[in-house]
Amino acid sequence: MGFSLWRAMVNLPNPAPFDSNGNRPVPRHGIRIALHLSLLAACACWLVTLISDKQWHEHHPGAGASGGPVPLWSSFLWVALPFVLCVLSVLLLSTRSESLIAAGAGIAAGISPFSLLFSVSALLGAPFFSFFPVPYFIGMAISLLTLFGSSVWIMVSASRIAKVNWGVFLLAAGVTFTCLGICG
Repeated sequence: MGFSLWRAMVNLPNPAPFDSNGNRPVPRHGIRIALHLSLLAACACWLVTLISDKQWHEHHPGAGASGGPVPLWSSFLWVALPFVLCVLSVLLLSTRSESLIAAGAGIAAGISPFSLLFSVSALLGAPFFSFFPVPYFIGMAISLLTLFGSSVWIMVSASRIAKVNWGVFLLAAGVTFTCLGICG
C-alpha cells in the first residue's frame, strides 16, 4: 500500500505498459545492442584480417598477392550494404509503429544468417585450411565468436519481436535475405 501511494505521488511510469492489442510489448533494447555488437565484431574481424595480411606480406616479400584484384565497387558493396541494412534496422526498431518495428526485426533476421554462416566458416577455416600460420588468430577468434553470439542473439530477439506482425516481418526478412544472397 505504501509503495503504490508513493508511486502515485511521484508519478513514475508504469513498468508494464501494454500495446494497442492489449499485449505486453517485447523489449527492443536487446536486438539493438546485438546489432551494434555484430557490426563492431565484423569491423574488428576485418581490421584484424587486414593487419594479419599486411604482416604476412611484410615477412614474405615477393610472395605475390593473396588473391586476384578486387574491383572497388565490390569492396564498397561488401562494406556498405550490411552497414546500411544494420542502420536501417536500428532506425526502424526505434519507431513506435508496430509494423515498422516488425520490419526492422525482419531486416535484422535477414542479415543474421549470413553473419552466422560467415563467422562459423571463417572460424573453422582460418586455422585448419590456411597454408601459413595466422598471426592474429586469438583476436580473429574473439571477434568471430562475438559475431556468432550476436547473430544468434539477433535471431532469437527478432523472432520474439515478430509476434507483433508476422506478415511484415517475413516480407522484410525475405527481401533482405534475397538481396544479400544476390549481392553477396
